[in-house]
Amino acid sequence: MTWIRRPLAALCCAVGFAAPITAVAAQRSALADRFIRDQTVLGVTVYGPAFALAVADDAISGAAAYLVMAGGSFFASAEATRRVEITEARYLLSRAMATRTTGNLVMLSSLSGSSPRRVAGVALLGGLGGTAAGLAIGGGLTAGEAAATVFGHDLAYLSAVALTTTSDPDPFDERSPSMGRVATTWTLAGLGGYAVGRLYAGNTDHQVTVGDVETLWLTAGIGALAGATAVADAEAEPQTRAMAMLGGALVGTVVGERTLVRRRDLTPIEGRRLALGAGAGALMGIGIGVLTMGEAEASGSRARGFATAGAIGGLVLTERYLQPVADAGRYGALSRLRVDPIAIASTLTGRAGRHALLAFTF
Repeated sequence: MTWIRRPLAALCCAVGFAAPITAVAAQRSALADRFIRDQTVLGVTVYGPAFALAVADDAISGAAAYLVMAGGSFFASAEATRRVEITEARYLLSRAMATRTTGNLVMLSSLSGSSPRRVAGVALLGGLGGTAAGLAIGGGLTAGEAAATVFGHDLAYLSAVALTTTSDPDPFDERSPSMGRVATTWTLAGLGGYAVGRLYAGNTDHQVTVGDVETLWLTAGIGALAGATAVADAEAEPQTRAMAMLGGALVGTVVGERTLVRRRDLTPIEGRRLALGAGAGALMGIGIGVLTMGEAEASGSRARGFATAGAIGGLVLTERYLQPVADAGRYGALSRLRVDPIAIASTLTGRAGRHALLAFTF
């Protein structure tokens, strides 16, 4: 069959098949490089110190253990990229789940009275386990679904923190018996947020991109600023301020989802430009507020109101300036069907191995 495969491969290249192959290969290489870089940074800052504290009994052996783990993180992650295809979804989830799992487990272990060595061991397992979980879960997701999954965790986690503050302004006071319960609540809220974010992105009628999710953070921040503005002059208690900011953030998230995410397919660059535009508008709003009201009102609700209005105006003007593409819909342009040109070319040329020609995420 070689006499058939080679002409077919040549024909594919003749009709412009080589360009998609090159683009996909370059993207894979860039994602693999970023994955290796982030895992090496984690090795230096998390895995290495945790491993040294967990296994060493003196300074010399601790330094040796640190160097072994820190350097080994590079080679382990490089080997992982040979065995697992690093998609954008896998990259985003592995990085996010590694840091969040480590932080949650260290908090829970510390509050339960574990020894420093056990806490270090938990940190190491949390980082490695979070990375592995991100690689496994991200295999069937688009980049937007992965970003939405992380967004769900963070929003749910911060919401739980705000709600906790309403009942106990200092939940980690040594006299408080609820420290472990509070930390567990935050952790479980974050885990539930993972699921909610995934369900949202996987069951909407519109397409969710990474830029869309970044915009949700922006609108949530503007909403939180609006909530803080509402209680700025009321001498409110910290609990009231936390609830006002939480309510504003949730409203801002819904508004952003309705007005931007449903209508547009934003790229990460466009998402960052929207954030810059909103920030510039907020600065202008503060300046206008000071010029019109005087320095005495610079820290009151009116000044924050000007900042909020400026941020909203900057967001609207920047979105109009960028003119992002309209949302393609959930199945627009077969966005959830992925064709692997490298696998197709490998099949046509008779290269040994298993090749996934098509992939469809549900």
